[in-house]
Amino acid sequence: MATNESVSIFSSLPLICGTYYFTEYFNIPYGWERMPRWYMLLARCFGCAVIEDTWHYFLHRLLHHKKIYKYIHKVHHEFQAPFGMEAEYAHPLETLILGTGFFIGIMLFCDHVILLWAWVTVRLLETIDVHSGYDIPLNPLNLIPFYAGSRHHDFHHMNFIGNYASTFTWWDRIFGTDTQFVAYTEKMKSGKKTE
Repeated sequence: MATNESVSIFSSLPLICGTYYFTEYFNIPYGWERMPRWYMLLARCFGCAVIEDTWHYFLHRLLHHKKIYKYIHKVHHEFQAPFGMEAEYAHPLETLILGTGFFIGIMLFCDHVILLWAWVTVRLLETIDVHSGYDIPLNPLNLIPFYAGSRHHDFHHMNFIGNYASTFTWWDRIFGTDTQFVAYTEKMKSGKKTE
């Protein structure tokens, strides 16, 4: 297990350290005078989230295909009861495959380094939240319409089938990959009512 954790850290570290070179290569400005307004920053972060979630849904679903699951994505599923640090625990190929969705939004929307920092922060908070194992009642992320949250992703780690999206629930809803989760949720609600 320590080997997989080390590999995960060492595959992520160059990506983190490479942000300076990324911003230099793509001429992404740092200056205060070029900083976008807060509402544009928010809109671009949302755009990045939609793109990443779409990419993640389809590629994550592919990583669950029986012919490739055991070679790549199984590493991430070594933990059936997720916790925050497990969010970044993955095979290096998975980090590259699913991480590409993160960078697509940056490539399309990044006009200032503040977006890069904001998007990294939002994405890390979101992925730690969904892997935390806690559904915190006053979590501000739950105010976002269609936000998946930890229950959605915990069920994925418990069941291994469905709930492939990372941030929002709409792709699972559209393609019917949340039917077992919906049935489970209804069963839990009806069980609480009878107690």
